Amino acid sequence: MQIAFCPLFSGSAGNALAVRCGGATVLVDAGVSAVRLIRELTASGTDPCSLTAILVTHEHADHVHGVGVLSRKLDLPVYAAEKTWEAMAPRVGEIAKRNMRVLMPGEDFYLGELNVLPFRTPHDAADPVGYSFSSGACKLTILTDIGCVKNDW
Repeated sequence: MQIAFCPLFSGSAGNALAVRCGGATVLVDAGVSAVRLIRELTASGTDPCSLTAILVTHEHADHVHGVGVLSRKLDLPVYAAEKTWEAMAPRVGEIAKRNMRVLMPGEDFYLGELNVLPFRTPHDAADPVGYSFSSGACKLTILTDIGCVKNDW
């Protein structure tokens, strides 16, 4: 099974990318408005109604700006670490309880045939994570805003 990804937005004005494998299409971060995300997904050939979930890396506005509206509009589950949920709550607004998914860094889960492994990353956020996606022999790993340099000389 192949894993495909499509960067939609990247930078301090907003971040989002789509990952597709089998029957699952996930959005990693939603850092611009829902209107812009829907427009860009459509332009890239992805039907926004086909999204399976939103996976959040951390709570900064350029990663969560459109999370709440998109979840409400498309009835999408949102996955984030517990401390990230607490920190992003004021930015994303009300999300249906059935769509609030708390993930544990280091514990994998499946979305369709896509295995998702969230892992901790170095960043100035509550509990930032990256995601490693795998299916069969295919693997894709995404890290954002790591900006950490370790000098071990």
